[in-house]
Amino acid sequence: MKNLFLFLTFSITSLTYSQTILFQEYYEGTLDNKTKIFFYFKMAEDGCPSTYVHAIYKYATNKNNDWILLETTFSEEKQQYTLVEHYNTGLFLLKRDKGKLFGLWISPDGKKQLKVDLTKVKVPKSKIETLERQLEIEQYKAHDC
Repeated sequence: MKNLFLFLTFSITSLTYSQTILFQEYYEGTLDNKTKIFFYFKMAEDGCPSTYVHAIYKYATNKNNDWILLETTFSEEKQQYTLVEHYNTGLFLLKRDKGKLFGLWISPDGKKQLKVDLTKVKVPKSKIETLERQLEIEQYKAHDC
């Protein structure tokens, strides 16, 4: 009886927190046609169903593997995304179309606007797994009490 209770508890918990990954994509490109960046973009759906997007990015010149977590709001129908850097150090206004993300990066005071041009890069599953772990690390650092 105890084993049955444990089995049912874990089964219900896993159903509650299950997610369906709609896509996991890796992009490379530039800010202002000169600063190279790397961008990981993931869309998933939970059991509610709620669709959400998680993203991180970093500058190619960053040798410390310091990624920046992005908080997202989006229109799935229009494929338009607003991604705010954690700690509000800037934001992206991007459109996703035909393997590209493009739009603007805007400084917090709105005085600086840089063109963003990113192209999806096909990478092995192992690279996606590494990016997913990095996303989890950044979320933990940002939201752990």
